[in-house]
Amino acid sequence: MALTGINIYETKRFVSKLEKDKENPTVFHLGLLDPILRAEFEDESLIFEKSSSNPNDPAKATIARSGFNIKAVRFGLKGMDNFLDPRTKEPMPFETVSVSIKGKNYNVASEQIIKMLGKKLIEELAEEILSENIFSEEEEKNS
Repeated sequence: MALTGINIYETKRFVSKLEKDKENPTVFHLGLLDPILRAEFEDESLIFEKSSSNPNDPAKATIARSGFNIKAVRFGLKGMDNFLDPRTKEPMPFETVSVSIKGKNYNVASEQIIKMLGKKLIEELAEEILSENIFSEEEEKNS
């Protein structure tokens, strides 16, 4: 069987582990980050510090994970059903805005939506979005 690429236009339905309403849950529609966009975000989130003037001090590399997760969700969230506005308790419409990165325009989740998600939910959604870019065992066997 020939190697098949990832479908960056495909979405999947996802219900958070944090969801309490099992009968009428919030459903997130998640897409993928294309490899170029993901690399851009990973590179932006890497912080490298050279060692100090002391030759025994090692260089440091850290990842700004929270910012990376927010970008992953902002670009990977493609819709949502039954997400309630905390002020009105009514379902919130999914709004997007256009963002340009290196000359390419993307429709991404509005900042207003991202601000309402909370850190734990953002981490969970980012993990789900980013895990889709990894080949499954079956796909690896076929390559």
